[in-house]
Amino acid sequence: MSIFDEGNIECVKNLLRPAERVLKQGRDILVEEFSRRERLWHDVKNAYDKYLDGSCGDFLKDLDTNFRAKFEAALAILAWSFEINGENFYPAKRRFAKEELQVVDEILKYNIFEIMTKEDILTKLYRRDSEVLELLKTYYLGMDKWLEEQLNNPDIKLPLRYYFKKTWGKYKKKLNEAISEANKYDWFRTLLEDWEKEKRESVEAVKSVYERKVQELRQHIKEITEAFEYEKERIVQEISRASMEEIERLEREKQELIEKFEKEKEELTKQLIELKDKELQEKLQAELERARESMMKEVKRLEEEIQRRSFELKQKEMELKRKEMELMQKDQELRRKINEILKASESLEKGSRLVIREEARIQELNFLGRLKSKFKDKVKLLGKTYKVEEINEKIGEDTSKFASTLDEKTLKNLPENRYLEVKLKEKKLLGGKEKLLLKGHYITRVEKLAEYGFDTDPLELADINAYLVDARDSSKNERTILLIASPLGFEERIKKYVNSDQFHQNFYSENVSLLLLDVETGEVIYNPNDRYAKALVPLVRMELDEEVYAKVKKCIKSKLVGRDYLPFGEVKDCGDEAYVKKAFYEVAKEENGFVKYIDGFGLVLMKGVRR
Repeated sequence: MSIFDEGNIECVKNLLRPAERVLKQGRDILVEEFSRRERLWHDVKNAYDKYLDGSCGDFLKDLDTNFRAKFEAALAILAWSFEINGENFYPAKRRFAKEELQVVDEILKYNIFEIMTKEDILTKLYRRDSEVLELLKTYYLGMDKWLEEQLNNPDIKLPLRYYFKKTWGKYKKKLNEAISEANKYDWFRTLLEDWEKEKRESVEAVKSVYERKVQELRQHIKEITEAFEYEKERIVQEISRASMEEIERLEREKQELIEKFEKEKEELTKQLIELKDKELQEKLQAELERARESMMKEVKRLEEEIQRRSFELKQKEMELKRKEMELMQKDQELRRKINEILKASESLEKGSRLVIREEARIQELNFLGRLKSKFKDKVKLLGKTYKVEEINEKIGEDTSKFASTLDEKTLKNLPENRYLEVKLKEKKLLGGKEKLLLKGHYITRVEKLAEYGFDTDPLELADINAYLVDARDSSKNERTILLIASPLGFEERIKKYVNSDQFHQNFYSENVSLLLLDVETGEVIYNPNDRYAKALVPLVRMELDEEVYAKVKKCIKSKLVGRDYLPFGEVKDCGDEAYVKKAFYEVAKEENGFVKYIDGFGLVLMKGVRR
């Protein structure tokens, strides 16, 4: 009776064939096609499953471990090949950890010794083969120690560790024998001395760790002191605007701050003991005590400040109640006006925006400046390159006619409905060169801004018709792209008309393209069938920091929670006004509501009442 009678060896040999193929190829498995390696994975995995299910019977422990190690190692090499080639193969990613694949990678670097004898290695050394020398250097400088550590790593599967140990032991024996023989030659001994020097330098680098530890402790003391100072300043600032309830909270925070410092001090003291340097311990302990004394002085000052503020708050309690009554009355008045607006039959678009003359002027200059920066030398549109041949800025409205009613400063703050004319010509060597004329207009109702100082209504179709007709009549052998920017947006029927097939037929075919830019919300309106307008959208769209904008929007939504209306004045502290206005209108839209200008209250967002 044979010791193998417990299991069928021929059966195991057949099951191991795909695994043996992978192990035999080693690093060369990388050259195989992905589909071939994927099939090998499934072949090895299916064979491994059959073996584990007992298809070939049971074997003694040593044999069983050896067989399982080969299956597991073959799968690991295939998983390594997917990782090295940057291929996403989920079964391999799920089965093997990064540490396991790292060991595979290192061991496979040495698989050249699988087919080499000691004599072969010596021959390579005598010829000073760079590959073998580099592998020997890595081995000498610590690869052996690193691999020994990995073989004790419980995160690596036991069959894999068995295979690694057996394979590495075989390589190691050849390497040690070759090094021992080569050590008879002076040039190799000199090489070993150089490698040894590198090891010593590494040790020297480690010696500085202790000194850095001392510096880290000093820095830690400094950091907790600075942290205390920061928290102290925060409490002082909060005291100035705190309510009586918050004063009690600050008292608790003050006590927590003391406890936190004491805990940090206790932890640091433990670390000081570990230093084993008595003189250094005493110096650092003294520094820590000085920091504590300074902290306690500041705590006492904080207590006095809290007491003073508590007394002031009690005196102001009646004043706050009076203001609450005023706010309640103002809120009731606002609600009454909102109800009047909702009952009114007139278009809710009227008075849905607000721009004052100074803001309108700044937005005009910003629009022109930003547009000029996008058309400096050349632009790419629709796969073509166009050269900017000419760019001119012109005044659309003579504001000098208001000189008799406005002072010089106010006159300079009045928009002039300026516009840019940008002439573009296609760059190419042969054939006809397409010409484009971009006319970028900034439009406001200048008369209204001059008389009242503000405007509240979106632009109407009549406001832009003249520009459209002029563009249509003037376009001959070139396409005119009309860009109209407004700080007040555009009424809904303009948006519907621009998006219609009728608009596309009437103007696109006549060499006219139109884009409408809402300067405050950043919305760009254009006919989706107009390829010129669509291509220009990225150039005219306003740039926003999306992360900042998201925070502003979140702030506005938080102020709207539990309310059905929200005045713009209450959200100004959410961030930069340009971001806040855009987000204000967008939140209204998302809440199925709208924004309305209400005299005495300014812009007010009303949700759940979208017309």
